[in-house]
Amino acid sequence: MMDARITQDDVIYFVVTDRFFGQNKKDVSPSDTTIHGGTLDGIIEKLDYLTELGVTAVWVTPVYENILKSGTSDPYHYYWTQDFERMDARLLDGTHLPTATDMGTFAEFVKLCDGKDIKVVLDMVVNHAGYGAQSRFDSTWFNVGGSGDIKGELAGLPDFNHDNPEVLDYFINNIEDWVVKGQVTNIRMDTVKHVERKFWHYFKSQVRGEHPQVCLIGEVLFEGKGDVGKLLEYQNYHDFDSTFDFPLCTALRSTLIFDESLCDWLARRRVHDDEPAGILDHDNAFKGGYRNANRLVTLLDNHDLERRIMSHARTKHTGDGAGLDWAIRVTKLCLGALFTVRGIPQLYYGTEIGLEGWKDGDDRDLRRDFPWQVIGNDNHADPQWRKEHEIYEWTRDLIHLRRSSPALKYGTTVTLWSDDLVYAFLRIASDDVALVIINNGYAKMPSPIHLTLNTQMIPQRVADAVAGGLKHWKTGQPLTVQNGEVLVTVDAKSIDIFC
Repeated sequence: MMDARITQDDVIYFVVTDRFFGQNKKDVSPSDTTIHGGTLDGIIEKLDYLTELGVTAVWVTPVYENILKSGTSDPYHYYWTQDFERMDARLLDGTHLPTATDMGTFAEFVKLCDGKDIKVVLDMVVNHAGYGAQSRFDSTWFNVGGSGDIKGELAGLPDFNHDNPEVLDYFINNIEDWVVKGQVTNIRMDTVKHVERKFWHYFKSQVRGEHPQVCLIGEVLFEGKGDVGKLLEYQNYHDFDSTFDFPLCTALRSTLIFDESLCDWLARRRVHDDEPAGILDHDNAFKGGYRNANRLVTLLDNHDLERRIMSHARTKHTGDGAGLDWAIRVTKLCLGALFTVRGIPQLYYGTEIGLEGWKDGDDRDLRRDFPWQVIGNDNHADPQWRKEHEIYEWTRDLIHLRRSSPALKYGTTVTLWSDDLVYAFLRIASDDVALVIINNGYAKMPSPIHLTLNTQMIPQRVADAVAGGLKHWKTGQPLTVQNGEVLVTVDAKSIDIFC
């Protein structure tokens, strides 16, 4: 039986359930804020697509019973809860799952995914209820007029006060019910930084104590280069298994699409300790970094950020023809980096086909319907859709490469070269080694870069492995090594991987 917890073996695929697939799903504009009809049954229907892509886990948005409507918007995202103890009937269409809204139906969903070797991550909310749902709870359970990250209302939603022991007790027991009755093993916890810190003490004491198999992934939305210290405390002190690596997300976008310096954002060669640190330089716990950076969930985009990664690329590279070609190229470069750096990669639904989306006053366009018309009967993007097909095939190949490579899944990272335009690094896991070189310039390297295999940084056996057997992941071309130096020439805005 497979380990149901999220591990470094996994590639997570994030689905906004209502926008993905369902037998009765409506065909409407992205600007429409009604419920479109995507269901958990629809995800079951598309598990073969997910397994062909190569992902190993599906993260679904919340399944609680939600309010009917707020203003002109339905709760299509299902973050506006009115009953934390039942599922929402609108997420079930009866084609694969029971229509009963008790937690046991979610357990059936987990079982069917498990049958396809797909793990499940459930999005959970403890911070707030849906608009107008206060009347369903004790009036003393809510913060009133709070301020700051902890007690401030999020988008005007009724904000639970977890310093109240009744609130703490309710949500700890509610989570345990979902774990036992709903067979939930992996939790993506929403809006973590808005929840009073006392809650996480109770969570790690009670939930983790009684259910050590549960994996907790926290959404702590700090995105900046200087925010790593605030982000890492949830892993280091609150005992989260993982958080989302939003600073790395910002770094990859800022460099690979918007051309900022790789060494300023990603990593230095650590020639001396006074060098300004890049994001990956915070991976050392002995220097105040993450307890285990390899457990971070890495990403390029999601349902809350300003734009999907392809829309960022189109912002930089406009127009058809050459503009679209460059946008495809830099999107592929971003994906290449995502699947070769440390961490557990998370893919937002549609990113594998270059789906676009923008935040424009609200999030609806970021959560467009998945365009199933571009996917053929073989579960690949049809070649008639050039952009979608090219990005899909690239992403699928990257996922399969990562899953087959211990170095890319588990390896220690050693930076060999870092400057404004080039970043080269090794991933080393026992006898498995991968070499990755990024050229972020707009021209092919005019001559080969020389990467010294410094045996003061790496053991001789690793230098021998690099010199003796690495091949290009696409072409099979052997890596050129002369006199202890790797010689490689990388095309413009491209990533080369040797393993």
